Amino acid sequence: MSTTFIIDASSLQYRAYHASKERPTFTKDGIPNAAVNLLRIMITRLTREHKPDFMVAACDSETPTFRSVLYPQYKAQRSKPEPFYTAQRDGFREVLWPMPIYQQNGYEADDIIGTLCHHILKDSDVVIVSGDKDMAQLVSVSQDLGEVRFLNTNVNKILNMRGVLEEYGVWPHQVTDYLALVGDTSDNVPGASGVGPLGALAILKQFRNVEEAIARAGEIECARWRHAVQDSRDAILLSKKLVTIDCDVPLENYVSGIV
Repeated sequence: MSTTFIIDASSLQYRAYHASKERPTFTKDGIPNAAVNLLRIMITRLTREHKPDFMVAACDSETPTFRSVLYPQYKAQRSKPEPFYTAQRDGFREVLWPMPIYQQNGYEADDIIGTLCHHILKDSDVVIVSGDKDMAQLVSVSQDLGEVRFLNTNVNKILNMRGVLEEYGVWPHQVTDYLALVGDTSDNVPGASGVGPLGALAILKQFRNVEEAIARAGEIECARWRHAVQDSRDAILLSKKLVTIDCDVPLENYVSGIV
């Protein structure tokens, strides 16, 4: 079976920008291009090392997403993109342009990627390329369809289902529950106050998911974790909604190409 790489363009663009902003370069017209050049190197290296049969890209919405409507504080701590970053957006798009690029108002790149997985798996295995740990929830394998793996650019590993377990301590289907408990400071997802990674893993070892943990919170042996789950019920359930990727996004808006 062929393999399709789905590029989390927003993740890779920011990664390229932060890695290059201390060493700026410019075009002959004075436009910053260090991050653009680094993104091109990253895509070229991916292609050379992994030789995917196809590549597509997904970008974040440029308008508020449904998560911001659900929870106005979602990502509220993030500052607006710096001018050096926004000045390179056209260059980023030129680097990605040979591949289909998808973007949908109201949805993050994560949701586009989740939806693309469902479409592409009918004909091809999938590797998601991103530094966002949320993507681990999409990892799967099916005899009828294909396999979804996650190339985590932060650790430079391709994770299958067993790899997700080894990396995060939970199976892919529990990733949203784990994040709902520990929260995510980068996205301002609250989680359960007083439950860290060790507590989340212990709770999910005892219970299948956060809904069961909440319903049977009195059975949690550690008093601190027990009270945290009982006191943070609403925050936990909200957090799970925020970290769950929507895999049913309408894909009528794309920048170039179609699947």
